[in-house]
Parts: sequence; C-alpha cells; structure tokens
Amino acid sequence: QQGQLGTNFTGWLKILDVALFIIPGIACFVLFPDLKDPDEAYMTMVTRLFPVGMTGLIMAVLIAALISTIDSALNSLSTVFTMDIFVKKYKPVATQKEIINIGRIVTVFGAVLAIFLTLAIDSIKGLKLFDVFQAILGFIAPPMTVVFLFGVFWKRTTTRAANTALTAGTAFSLGTGVFYLWIFPSEKYAFWPHFLLLSFFIFVLIAISTYLITSLDRSAAAEDQNSLDYGELPMPGKKVLIPWLMLIVTMIGLYLLFNGH
Repeated sequence: QQGQLGTNFTGWLKILDVALFIIPGIACFVLFPDLKDPDEAYMTMVTRLFPVGMTGLIMAVLIAALISTIDSALNSLSTVFTMDIFVKKYKPVATQKEIINIGRIVTVFGAVLAIFLTLAIDSIKGLKLFDVFQAILGFIAPPMTVVFLFGVFWKRTTTRAANTALTAGTAFSLGTGVFYLWIFPSEKYAFWPHFLLLSFFIFVLIAISTYLITSLDRSAAAEDQNSLDYGELPMPGKKVLIPWLMLIVTMIGLYLLFNGH
C-alpha cells in the first residue's frame, strides 16, 4: 500500500513540470518576443530581470546543482563498476588500495567520456536543447522498458531474452540514435519519423524480438525464467483508490484545459 501511495505522490510531483519548465518559457516568449535562440530563454530572464546580487546568487545555485549532479553520477558509475563488476567478476580478493585505484580510474574515464558526449550533443543541429535530451532518452529507454514490462507481466520471459534485449537491443537503439542525430540528421533527411514515434517503433521491435526469443528458447530451464511472485495481493482500498482517482481527474482536466488553448 505504501508503494502504491508513493507512486501516486510521484505522479503529483510530475505535474509541477508544467510550472517549472513550460510557464517560464511562455513568460519569456511574451517578455522577449525577439529572442532568436529559445535555448537562451532561462539565462535571458535571469540576466535581464533580476538585480545584480540576485543574478549572482542564482548563478551560484545553478553551478552548485550542476556540480552536485555530475559528482553523484561519477560516484555512482565508479561504485557500480568497481564493486559489481571488478570485485565480483574479476578480482574478489582485491585489496582496498586496488579498489580505490580502480574507482579513481573509472571516475576519470567517465568524466572524459562525458566531455566528449557533451561536444557531440552540442554538434546536433535542427533540434532545440530540450528536444535533444528527449531524443537521447528516447533511444536509451526502449530496451530497459521492454525488459521491465516483460519481467513483470510475463513469467515465461527467459534470461537469454532479457540479456539479448539489453545488449543487442541497446546497441540497435543507440545505433539508430546515432544515425538519426548525426550521420543522417533529420534536419536534412525527411524520411525520418518524429523521434518519439521512432522510439515507439524501436520499442515494438525489441518487444517482438524478446517474445520470439522466449518462445523459441525451448532449452530454457524453469529456474532460468522469471520467478517473480507476489502471492495473493488484496485489492487496493479507498486510501489508495481515491488519490489515484483524483490524480486521473486532475491530469485529464489539465490536458483538456491546455489542449483547448
């Protein structure tokens, strides 16, 4: 029950995206209609609407948040690779000094890789910054989404099918993204569908492949299949159903309100 309520609370928080991202952009469009590059909307409003002291404070907060995000990402990369791959798979008897050195190397490698990825993202033409990030997420998400949905809703899903979706499926999805964003950019080649629709097509293709691999993998043992079992779950009570009903009504109301305008 707490998990269901927590998911519902997350849904309410997602509604704040409209106020945090969309409304400031609309305000900038009204206040500065001659702005040529929409990616400069936030900094334009900060530098031209706030006093000098407040501008410095906002810049300090922005840099602090950026550094915190980068620090967390590099720390997670280092920890996962060092403990879950290096120690568990390659050297279970590694000393503390070896673990620290490997963590440092992975951190530096991740930082350098991030720099090159930033330069690559900056070279993408024809898409605004928000669309660029949405497109990249759209090419990362399909394999993980397929594995998650199959793992939860189909007990016959085999380990081989899941691994294939995560490896070959990820390679195919990211490869398509490279062609879409860099090699044959949609700005010049009109045969591409919208990146959100393309992401859905990739999802369907990987889902079909996962189904076929599971169906044809007759050698899979019972223990190789998904054994996720929640037992007999009671139906959600009013404490869960009422917040979800309120969220559904709110989302439909917001859609109708903004779609009508």
